Amino acid sequence: MLIFVSMVIALANPQIGSKVEKVKREGIEIIFALDVSNSMLSNDIPPSRLERAKSMLSKLIDGLVSDKVGLVVFAGDAFLQMPLTTDYSAAKLMISAASTDLIAQQGTAIGQAIELCVNSFSKNSKVNRVILLITDGENHEDDAIQMAKEAAGKGIQIYTIGMGTPNGGPIPLGNNSFLKDENGNIVITRLSPELLTEIADIGKGKFIYGSAKFTVIETFLKEVAKLDKKEMEDLVYTDFDSKYYIFLWIAFILIILDFFILEKRSPILSKLTIFGSQE
Repeated sequence: MLIFVSMVIALANPQIGSKVEKVKREGIEIIFALDVSNSMLSNDIPPSRLERAKSMLSKLIDGLVSDKVGLVVFAGDAFLQMPLTTDYSAAKLMISAASTDLIAQQGTAIGQAIELCVNSFSKNSKVNRVILLITDGENHEDDAIQMAKEAAGKGIQIYTIGMGTPNGGPIPLGNNSFLKDENGNIVITRLSPELLTEIADIGKGKFIYGSAKFTVIETFLKEVAKLDKKEMEDLVYTDFDSKYYIFLWIAFILIILDFFILEKRSPILSKLTIFGSQE
C-alpha cells in the first residue's frame, strides 16, 4: 500500500513552495482612476459610460508592453482596487469587475482619487508616472484642482478622458426608472469638459473625449510612447522545481524491502541467488 501511495504522489508531480524573483523591465507606471459613481450608468454613450470606459481600458492595456498599471476606483470615496503590476490579465479582470456597487458612498470625489493615485505609485522618482482619469467630470466632493497641482508638483502627468456628452442623459435605477431630484424631475447628468481640461493642463497631459473608443486608445498610446522608458524592478512569483523523484525513490526502496520480506516467506524465492552466490 505504501508503494502504491508513493507512486500516486509521484505521478501527481508535487511542487513545494514558491519563490520571488526580481526582474528588470523598462517602462512607465500608469494608474487608471475610474469613476464608478451612478452617473456613469447613463447611456448617452452606449451601452453606458461605465461599460464603454471598461472596454476602452481593456483594449488600451493590450497596447502596452512592459509598463506597470494600477487601478483606483472612486465615487464619493476612493480606494485602490489593484496595486501596480505587469500582470495585464489580472488588470483586465479587475477592470471588468468594476461596478457602481463597489463604493456605497455616492458622489464624484475626483480630488481624493488623484491623491490616492499619487500615494499608490512606487517610490522610484526616476520612473515616469501617469494618472489616467476616466470620469464624466461632475465633481461634487473636493478640490480636484488643488490635488492636480500637488500631483504635478511631484512630476506626475495627468491625462483625462471625458465620458458622456454635453447633452447628457438620465441616470437609470433599474425597472425602467430614473434618478429624480427632490421636485420629482428626472436628473440629467452631463459631461463637464471644462474641469477635466483644466486638470489635464495642470498635469501637463491632455483631455480626450471618450465617445470615440479607438480614437481615445490611439491618442493615449501615442502620448505614452513619447515618454522615456526607465528601468524598474518587478517581482515575479515562480514555482520551485518538481519533487516527484523523492516519492519515486521511496517507492523503489519499499519495493526492495518488500522483495526481501517476500523472499523470507517463500521457500522457492529463498533458494534464488540475487546479490551474490549462496554457500
